[in-house]
Amino acid sequence: MGKQNKGTEFSEFPIPTYEQWRQTTEKALKGRSFETLLTKLIDDIVIEPMYQQKDLEPCSTPLNEPGVFPFLRGNERKPKPWLVSQELTAETPKLFNQVAKHDLARGQNVLHVKLSKEMLIGEKPNFSEDEKGISFIEASDIIDAFAGIDLHEIPLHIDAGVVNLPLLAALQAASDQLEGTVGADPLHLLATDGKLSYSLHSSFEYMKTAVEWAKDKNLRTVLVQTHTYHNGGASSAQELAIALSTGVLYVTELMERGISADDAGKALTFSVSIGQDFFSEIAKIRALRVLWAAIMKEFGAKEESQKMRIHARTSAFTKSKQDPYVNLLRSTGEAFAAAVAGVDSLHVTPLDDAIQSPTTFSRRIARNTSLILQEEAYLALTVDPAGGSWYVEHLTEQFAQKAWDLFKEIECLGGIYEALKEGKIQTWINLTWSKRQSLIENRKQTLVGVNKFVNAKENLPPISGRNKKEQTEYAGKLQKNADATEFLLKKPVTVEGLKELTLQNIPLHLLHEQLKDGSFEDGVSAIEQRRVAEPFERLRDKAKQLKEQSGVSPSVFLLGLGKLAEHKGRMDFSSEFFQSGGFEIQTAAFGDNITAASEAHNSHVIVICGSDQSYEENALTTIKMLLENTNKKVLLAGRPNRDLEEKLIEAGLSGFIHVKSNVYQVLDELLDEMGGSFNE
Repeated sequence: MGKQNKGTEFSEFPIPTYEQWRQTTEKALKGRSFETLLTKLIDDIVIEPMYQQKDLEPCSTPLNEPGVFPFLRGNERKPKPWLVSQELTAETPKLFNQVAKHDLARGQNVLHVKLSKEMLIGEKPNFSEDEKGISFIEASDIIDAFAGIDLHEIPLHIDAGVVNLPLLAALQAASDQLEGTVGADPLHLLATDGKLSYSLHSSFEYMKTAVEWAKDKNLRTVLVQTHTYHNGGASSAQELAIALSTGVLYVTELMERGISADDAGKALTFSVSIGQDFFSEIAKIRALRVLWAAIMKEFGAKEESQKMRIHARTSAFTKSKQDPYVNLLRSTGEAFAAAVAGVDSLHVTPLDDAIQSPTTFSRRIARNTSLILQEEAYLALTVDPAGGSWYVEHLTEQFAQKAWDLFKEIECLGGIYEALKEGKIQTWINLTWSKRQSLIENRKQTLVGVNKFVNAKENLPPISGRNKKEQTEYAGKLQKNADATEFLLKKPVTVEGLKELTLQNIPLHLLHEQLKDGSFEDGVSAIEQRRVAEPFERLRDKAKQLKEQSGVSPSVFLLGLGKLAEHKGRMDFSSEFFQSGGFEIQTAAFGDNITAASEAHNSHVIVICGSDQSYEENALTTIKMLLENTNKKVLLAGRPNRDLEEKLIEAGLSGFIHVKSNVYQVLDELLDEMGGSFNE
């Protein structure tokens, strides 16, 4: 090898320019435009096919080290593993205690409690069978739930809903030392339900009380969550802007009530969902830290209070009920992105989360996803693994700029609450969902096991059984003491004062009743909760109901023209097309017996599959022969030239299926024609 120039590697090889690379690439595309290599994200951010060192020029990363402002590269200078913070729940406190001890002994290191909806809004529990969260009636139930668990060593993570004071008081009865997060997040609940059981003024007053009480403890009492927005279909940049605006509102309200910027910053935990676009999610989390640090610096907070604490959960939006074991792979990719981005704690969504309350099996697999990424993939041994990547750094910069522009739009409306009242946030999310829905329905976005690569003989995970007897007995306790206690709540409200009441077995929902002031804000339009797989799940449900009504599954007969090589491609395409809607598939080649198609009594649709040449030669004759022997709907796979298309339609062909078809719409109409419509 020749002598290298100082500081230059491989100097004997000429370094091609970007233009030279592009010219070579365009030759390889054989007539296709170079623009076909560009990828446009849902946020209108364009991904280039290649990045260069010059793409780092607008980025600040090369100038920063991990653990320093603006914390793009994380809050820590040295590697620190994220906490395994899986959501836990059960029907009763004693059953919860068993679940928690079991999982904490097997790698989980945060006591992450998922509360019932009634607890979040501060109302009387109803113990619904559909409820996935736990209800604590009184302080003794929390003591039972945490018995034998050292809360001095195990941090908590609890979304306490609109107001957290009664829960904090009851937790104090269980332990005099609490760590982690027990946070109130009224805006998230407002966006989810469209209304609040407290006035915002009251919730902010009680938020201030909680922050003051926890000031000298290692406990955060304010949550900023984006899950409702994410599960409505929001884009990554929209999630960032909403999180920032919510955080700004909470800090502003606390500071107006005498809390310092430092104390407000230390009181907040951000909780975000991690979606399926791997690099975008890494960039999203990194951008979020930078923007929040800049905001807190403007509030006057010191460096430690500028650091954002981030809990993440792998997306519920991306999970499917069908072929649910694929959810394992989805959650693993999302968890990988969260780990690389440097989140502080992580919940990995169990594979059966869209179907039922997770089982011991699905919780174990989800928990072990984090443990494998830490212990076997060694992701916790590196600070900011993505740091310096031309692609990730540039993408982070783009997300930060896009999110900042959206954040300013929200603030110009008066902040997140006003934006929700005016419907701005809902409009953003609904428009983004429409874009996502179009991609899914047209199969431009692949959902493995849902709209492509369908497993017709899928195995469902083990069914989780509810402990109805224990739940019924526990619910009886509520009836026994719910209305029997009368008490006066002394002002001002303090956690210690509430603790004294909880020790008298005052039910928590009655404490909430005493705290409410009877005034309410105007409601907002609740953000509809969705999953990307739902359109095709509806199709499969229609097909299932049709089978139950008629005793016969919807079926399609694929008739191949010519030799196998001529029809196999379009036959495979058609098979996948119809299987995504729950149709059974029957096949035959033209040469075998054309009457097989017309005599296939269980089929409702015949699809002709072949090459363009075979269509020119045989399609017209085949359609006429089929329609002479059957009144079934006949379709053709592919899109012939306009002249032949008109002739085929004139001969009685019902339509075409091809790569540009709206698969969902085609199948939905077919199922309705077959009598598969039903009330949803």
